[in-house]
Amino acid sequence: MAAAPPKLRILALHGFASNAFHFNRRLGSFRKATGAVAELHFLNAPHLVQPVSVTLGLEARDDLVDENTPLEEQPRAWWRANGQGQSQYDGWPETLAFLNDALAEHGPFDAVLGFSQGGCLAGLLVSAFEDASRLPGLVLPASQKPLKFAINVSGFRAADERMKACFPREGIRTPVLHVLGRNDQIVEEERAQTLVSAFKSTSRVEHHDGGHALPTQAPWRQFFKAFFEHFAAEDYTPSDAWRDVAPPSARPFGMQPDSAPGSGAVTPRDDGKPDGKSSL
Repeated sequence: MAAAPPKLRILALHGFASNAFHFNRRLGSFRKATGAVAELHFLNAPHLVQPVSVTLGLEARDDLVDENTPLEEQPRAWWRANGQGQSQYDGWPETLAFLNDALAEHGPFDAVLGFSQGGCLAGLLVSAFEDASRLPGLVLPASQKPLKFAINVSGFRAADERMKACFPREGIRTPVLHVLGRNDQIVEEERAQTLVSAFKSTSRVEHHDGGHALPTQAPWRQFFKAFFEHFAAEDYTPSDAWRDVAPPSARPFGMQPDSAPGSGAVTPRDDGKPDGKSSL
């Protein structure tokens, strides 16, 4: 009997004020459905932040977390966005150093999956894995090739000027599946489209009826498994066939509304009301 092809190695990036442990748990059924063809490697972002509920004043200040909080309970972030239009990403140099170490230790990877702020970071990485000079400071292992694909859930385009070269005029060439919630009030459709358009001809968009979350109902699990199988095939060669993988809406039981909470977090606007555009 012929040996099965190696599993896809997928880098998984959580959202703002979440962490790798929470993201791993939230994707339990997803991992089970796709485990025969893919393994996810979850990174825990380098920056400690406060829970959104504390930031919004919904919890007492004595509920603040610090480095003594158990690691599995610490809200983490890839950066803290501030400045006009949230266009300055504080902590980015530290994140770059963290990523360089993680890629050297755990790479190479075949794909990246990012959620919310992690989706924004995934958009940067998929471009930089095509050409590392687009993201100054990123160091790729010699064994790291351009990614086969990316999955971007509720992601958005980076606004920091230091990342501008990651969005070349001709577009990013790597196939990217964008998963967007029709009722996402954190990263709304207009904002998500800023990243979709960066890939021009290599974007595929699938919508679900829920909000700020990665959908994991049976039709979606079947879809993700089939999508992965296309790229994991032993005779895989780059082509546009990934676009033809039957969508969740064409699979048994139809699409059900996703009522589960997302694995990211609501972050405060300048006026203190929930919004995904300030710290994501």
